[in-house]
Amino acid sequence: MKTPRLFTALTGLTIAGTLALSGCADYNIEEPDTAPQSSDEASAFLGCLTSAGVDAKINTSGQVLIKTPAQLEAGDEISSDDDEALAMERDDAGHLWIAAPDATYFSDNPETQGAYASCEEKHPDFMQPQSDPGSDPNFQQDQAQQEEAALEFAQCARQNGFSQVADPDASVGGAILLPDGFDESAFRALAEACYDPANPIAIASTGELEFDPWKILEEFQEEPAS
Repeated sequence: MKTPRLFTALTGLTIAGTLALSGCADYNIEEPDTAPQSSDEASAFLGCLTSAGVDAKINTSGQVLIKTPAQLEAGDEISSDDDEALAMERDDAGHLWIAAPDATYFSDNPETQGAYASCEEKHPDFMQPQSDPGSDPNFQQDQAQQEEAALEFAQCARQNGFSQVADPDASVGGAILLPDGFDESAFRALAEACYDPANPIAIASTGELEFDPWKILEEFQEEPAS
């Protein structure tokens, strides 16, 4: 059985729900950790990191986030298998913050990895809680808007001769599931007819595509308004 691969775009401040999908073959969102995370433990871990010079904060899910050098804008590409982070958030300035599972996540940044590992040793009781995106009103709103946009996209596709494009698939987070054999030229024609850059959608495929759908959609994002 083929496992769908999910592509999405940063449409809001948090994409924790998108990342939660990468952890399960059938894209079921993980249940939140049943063991409550002490806010004191998170605060102590945060204090340890900041005292070591790491730019960190706590999000509404109680996760400790680390600021990365990445600069992102709304609509920038990210796929669900890009990272092993527990959550990612984009702030108003476009900075990307991540909730790492442990210090090994920062293997490409020895300074941050060392500080994180040291804090793990000093605070062994700290554990990153699992994100529960379904309880986040902002996520719920973004999800509803994305699902509506995806449904309009699918309807437009069929009206323009792409009868093989079905309505959004709930099993992959309300994404448009590209059928097998969908090639780049067909996707370009579909995007030209139906994609609205102001209403980003999620796209999934049942196998490896020979093209990157978001690279194509980015071209529409970058086109000047007429």
